[in-house]
Amino acid sequence: MIYLILMIQFNNPKILYVLFALLIPILVHLFQLRKFQKTEFTNVKFLKEISLQTRKSSQIKKWLILLTRLSILTCIILAFSEPIIKNTENLNLEKEVIIYFDNSISTKEKGPKGELLKTSIKDFIYNTLDDKKVTVFTNNYVFKNRQLSAIKNDLINLNYTNYQLDYNIISLKAEQLFSNTKTLKNLIIVSDFQKNKEIDSFFFNEKIKTSLIQTLPVSNSNISIDTAYFVKKNIIDNELKVVINKQNSVLKNIPIAIYNNDTLISKSNVKLDAAKNVMLFDLPRKKQLNLKIVLVGTSNTSEKEFFITKNSDKKLNILAIGNKNLNNYLFKIYDKNEFNFKQQLPNEIVYSIFQKQNLIIFNELDNLSVPLKKNILKYTRDGGTLLIVPSENITIKNYNKLLNVFNNINENETRLTKINFTHPIYKNVFEKKVENFQYPFIKKYYPLKNYESRILSLENGNPLLVYASNMYAFSAALNSKNSNFKQSPLIVPTLYNIAKNTFKNNISYYTIGHKNNIDFDLKLKQDEVISLSKNNINFIPKQKIKDNVVSIETINNPKKPGIYNIYKKDKKTNLFVAYNYSNDESLREYHSLEKLKTNNLEIENSLTDKLTEINSEVQIGALWKWFIIFALLLLIVELLILKFFK
Repeated sequence: MIYLILMIQFNNPKILYVLFALLIPILVHLFQLRKFQKTEFTNVKFLKEISLQTRKSSQIKKWLILLTRLSILTCIILAFSEPIIKNTENLNLEKEVIIYFDNSISTKEKGPKGELLKTSIKDFIYNTLDDKKVTVFTNNYVFKNRQLSAIKNDLINLNYTNYQLDYNIISLKAEQLFSNTKTLKNLIIVSDFQKNKEIDSFFFNEKIKTSLIQTLPVSNSNISIDTAYFVKKNIIDNELKVVINKQNSVLKNIPIAIYNNDTLISKSNVKLDAAKNVMLFDLPRKKQLNLKIVLVGTSNTSEKEFFITKNSDKKLNILAIGNKNLNNYLFKIYDKNEFNFKQQLPNEIVYSIFQKQNLIIFNELDNLSVPLKKNILKYTRDGGTLLIVPSENITIKNYNKLLNVFNNINENETRLTKINFTHPIYKNVFEKKVENFQYPFIKKYYPLKNYESRILSLENGNPLLVYASNMYAFSAALNSKNSNFKQSPLIVPTLYNIAKNTFKNNISYYTIGHKNNIDFDLKLKQDEVISLSKNNINFIPKQKIKDNVVSIETINNPKKPGIYNIYKKDKKTNLFVAYNYSNDESLREYHSLEKLKTNNLEIENSLTDKLTEINSEVQIGALWKWFIIFALLLLIVELLILKFFK
């Protein structure tokens, strides 16, 4: 009992000074002198009917009434002083709590009580006082040290985003939001913890008590559009290929509808026989297509629609510098219906046309002249793309002054064995990773260095094709004496897509939240800019003008999927671009968190329980309510004494 009394503290201790006022009624009671007077009655019969009260019983009653009234006043004073019992272990440390709410699209799924995010927000608001200052952050918002009443509406109306922070970034961001003072730091992370993001216990600071609260949907089944793209059947006709993901669903088929500018052009049923299901659609012969693909009957609105565009094809300018006999295979790949292919001999180069080329190819040149290097460097700095196919007799020092990637030639024969399927030039080329590919041989090659990304690799681990600073470089000559790569089916998609990627508008859609570089064939005046618009959404992206090409970069905008029209100043153009959410959020697989438990990393089942626990760690109980109850009980006791005590 004594230990419990010592643990009691008061939020308003100055009120306790009022207790000294209780001395006044005590003193009055002690020092009051009452004289008893005799009253004479003429009628003795009347005197017998009076109930006699002794002086002793009268004094007991008065003392009891005094004690009860003093107790009532004491309870009221103590209630106003707000007594609390505190945890002595954390007595001198202030509690600091930061909460992260995952507002990625997957948290829009329905849980037992409604949408996962909305339910968590409601639990937080219900268990936090309006006047309390809180720090809350999400994937795209930060509310630092704000009163809950001031941000309550913002939290309730939080928008979903396609972007989700990595868990180590969440921890680092929380560290920056915590104060520098010595406090009991608590980080609460509320998420569904999808497997699209890696998680490990070492991601989190050991000095910060971290609680992971997993909110899961009632169902993990899902059907979504993985991707869609155009497949060229011939020079005139195109096909649309749609890939649909099925996860944990019992559905055997699902209707799919395709709209072009809100006009229904096709409707069919997709058989859901596997995890990935492919559907092909013949498209109308139109130069411009703005397609919305809709899965009919799915409950998840964020994944049932997918947008793609097909703008009028722009013929790309390709220039090959080298021996004409060696350029024959390039003529076949760069067909005149899609490309303006030109070639020049090394001693007949016209440098004035460089800036108009989308791609320049150095096809097995032994040496690079000084004017050629000077002009090609200006060309690449201005955004042009260079492809280098070295000869077997290059001067390495000469080449490395242009692109410092070549080492001395290796004459040990090897084979191409590895393909970087995730590289942009192979996007939508392979439906699955090829295992039984007939790999071409390479007799001589140059080991490469100082490159940004590897696209093709040899059996011995050296690269065959790399990318660095707007330049692609093969490590070996592709002539028939040195390699049979030209006879490989890989040659066409590799060189074709390198050329197509030089004009960054050959992609049917772009991903929201990613860095997207897009080119438009537009001529702008000096004071003109382009903007992207859809319904009431309008924004001006970062842009750069080169000749008749405008290059834009989008990262943070747009925030919603759809087909956006390109405006030149305030005038609508015939150019469009499609944006979709990343399909990462479609994954219905979740981390098991129990294995992450450490001394300072806890796994909790409920946000409500965790907030209650945090409050009780510092303040075990607020006692003012009990003192009010005691005061009322004592008041009842006083009434009973006055009525029944004789």
